[in-house]
Amino acid sequence: MAIKLQKDTLEIKNIQIENPLMAEYLAGLPELQREEAVIKALGVGILAEIKGEIAQFLNETEGEIGKRLANLKALYELREMRYRETSSKGLDAEQKILQALKDIQVTSGFSDDEITDLSTVRGVLPRNKTGDLLIDVDGHNDVTIGLEIKLDKGVKLGQIDNRDPAAQTDTAIGQLLEMRTNRETDANAIVFDEDSMDATVAAACPNGIKYVQAIGFVVIVNTRRGDYENLAIFYSIAREMARARFDVNILESASVTMVVERLLYLLNDYRSVEKEVGNIKKSADKISASLTKLSNFVGITEQYLKTLLQNGKLSQEQLFSLYQSSGIELKDD
Repeated sequence: MAIKLQKDTLEIKNIQIENPLMAEYLAGLPELQREEAVIKALGVGILAEIKGEIAQFLNETEGEIGKRLANLKALYELREMRYRETSSKGLDAEQKILQALKDIQVTSGFSDDEITDLSTVRGVLPRNKTGDLLIDVDGHNDVTIGLEIKLDKGVKLGQIDNRDPAAQTDTAIGQLLEMRTNRETDANAIVFDEDSMDATVAAACPNGIKYVQAIGFVVIVNTRRGDYENLAIFYSIAREMARARFDVNILESASVTMVVERLLYLLNDYRSVEKEVGNIKKSADKISASLTKLSNFVGITEQYLKTLLQNGKLSQEQLFSLYQSSGIELKDD
């Protein structure tokens, strides 16, 4: 038997617990402190079970459960607040994304862009409000980026190749297509929160951002941690695509996908190495050199994206140079 009880001692062996809340709490503790934290939390949990309702129990034991368990209480209250009402959760998310976009504007020099909250405003389609936020690039209302904010776990990715033609439920790809029509956008994204997204979205976006050819971007943020890096990446790329004033359908779609995916790969690689700089001091010089190299590649790939958007295509030589990431020369055809 995995659980043995002898007098006042409980012995537990080979037990696995699948509990995201517990895993998240323990992940924030040093490894040496985790066993003690589990023991304390188990005792508190049993008392809570006896008490009947965890919310009532935590309120009554406030100030008595110690520093670590106070963190657990705060984490519980945070989650309880986040999921109390779906409608208020969505509204809160839209405001957080709106504020994050404004912060990105300041740091990235996009101060001429205008952001409008359209979450309660109907668009071109009858009785349709898809497209929560609209960005007028450089203040021009004919050069726009749309964002749909979703915190609903029921919204799947919805790839065409495995989508039931008779299905009526919303999907990420369906919402992107709908938003493009409803808000008449030049570029767009659907934004999910890492804590509350469908497994199909998570599987399709291992690095937190994905470009769906000729449709738009799927972007994952984490509002709990205040992590909007993927949103900043999308914003920068989408601005260039929108400012090019080209319908993506008249561009060489394979080339667009290749350039964007290469840029996303480099930016994610760049972020990964950048984080290591702060954590591994002994190898800072080597990692900084890698950052410099990756930064150069990012700049080069951005030039390719601009050239592609301006000319509508890349030459075979340019595509080969992009693939090799060496000896790159940009020549307009």
